[in-house]
Amino acid sequence: MHDPQSEPTASERPPRRLHQPWRLGVFGVEVLLAAVLIALAFPAWENSVVRIELPEASGGTGVSRMLGSWVALAVLAVTTGGLLLIDALRHLTLGVRAGRSDRRSRVGPEPESHSGGTPEAGGTPEAGEAPDSDARS
Repeated sequence: MHDPQSEPTASERPPRRLHQPWRLGVFGVEVLLAAVLIALAFPAWENSVVRIELPEASGGTGVSRMLGSWVALAVLAVTTGGLLLIDALRHLTLGVRAGRSDRRSRVGPEPESHSGGTPEAGGTPEAGEAPDSDARS
C-alpha cells in the first residue's frame, strides 16, 4: 500500500546535481576530442590500403591490399568520436538547462489540506470537490 506521508517533501529531497554550468566546458572538450579522432581516422584509413604493382609478365596490373590493424584503428577512432559527440550533446543539454530554474522549486511544496479528514474517512469534502458516490451510501 502506498503511504503518501512516507514520501519526502520537496525541502527534504537532496538537490539535483545533474544540471551544472561546468558541463558546457566538458561539452567543448568532448567536441574537440571527437573532431581530432575523426580527423585522424582519415589518414589511418589511407594507410590501410597498400597498392602492389605486379610486373609486366603478369599483365602489369595493380592489386590493392588492406591492412587490418590500420582499418581497426580507423574504425575505433570514428566510433569513439561518435560516442564522444553523443555524450557532448548530453552535456550541452544539461549545461544549458542549468541556467533555467525549475518551476516547481520556485513554487515550493504543495500546501497540505487543513480539513478534518478526507471524504473516504468520513470528513467533509473541500470546496469544489464532489463527494464520492460510495461516501453517500
